[in-house]
Amino acid sequence: MESVKSTESTDGDWDLSINHWRSRTIWILIFSFYNASAGYRIGAGWKIYKYCLSNTNFYVDFLWSIFFLSVMVEWTMQTTAYFDQKQPWRNEFLKRFFIQIIFIYLPTIFYLECMDRLYLQITDRALFRIPQNILQLPFSMGISLIYTLFYSLASLYREYRAGIGEVEILINDEKQGKIAAIKQNNLQDNPVITIRDGKDIRLMDLDIVLICNNNGMNTIYERNPANPPIQDSHALKYLVERLDTKEYYQITRWELVHRSVIKGYEVNGDKNFRLQLDFPLEQQLVINKDKIDDFAKWLLDENDG
Repeated sequence: MESVKSTESTDGDWDLSINHWRSRTIWILIFSFYNASAGYRIGAGWKIYKYCLSNTNFYVDFLWSIFFLSVMVEWTMQTTAYFDQKQPWRNEFLKRFFIQIIFIYLPTIFYLECMDRLYLQITDRALFRIPQNILQLPFSMGISLIYTLFYSLASLYREYRAGIGEVEILINDEKQGKIAAIKQNNLQDNPVITIRDGKDIRLMDLDIVLICNNNGMNTIYERNPANPPIQDSHALKYLVERLDTKEYYQITRWELVHRSVIKGYEVNGDKNFRLQLDFPLEQQLVINKDKIDDFAKWLLDENDG
């Protein structure tokens, strides 16, 4: 019958109630021709013109078949589209299945049978019954079943596609949410330290060799001494947590140094240790004697690796 995906569709969503009118018309004409021509004995050689097409009754039956079948198809299509909104298949499949039978299949059979009886009384010809040798097959039952089954399957397919679209939207929203959360976490792990040339400069963008904290304000030194020190108001602990502990060591509560600028250390008069740096710095960095073992282990571990 009608193709579920057709170029006749005027929009992206396949709507039972408005699309594919050309296909519907073609199939109605085919079924009407078959219905009107059935029962004529065309004999050997398929003499369809002599015994069928030349008979005026054929054209009368053909036109009335088109009318009755068009009404039946319109009812089947519009009712299916209506229940797609009121009682979708996914809500309760069996309930919708019985709705299709009670409100579409049985009424269309009853309608065609009534029209057949009326037509028989007026013309003395049965319109929707095909004479057979053993039994009379109600054409109305077959054509109603075909259209009810087709539109039910088309409705299921449409709902299936809509369900896939909803799932894809949910998955995409969830993915976007995760990406946004990751970006937010990344921004928190890589805070803005300063602004240069109108652009945000973040912590990981800087080649930091030393951070000194004085009265809650960080002074950040970059490897290139030509770059002026950066003043930053983040807590030193906040920065320490985001820098690589294999590369940076917090020698005191106020100072953090990168291993690449450490040349060595020597003992002070107070038995603490003064760092020797390969970096021009006016102030001296002193390590408490209680931390020297941990500092030496940190420094030697990397050198041994």
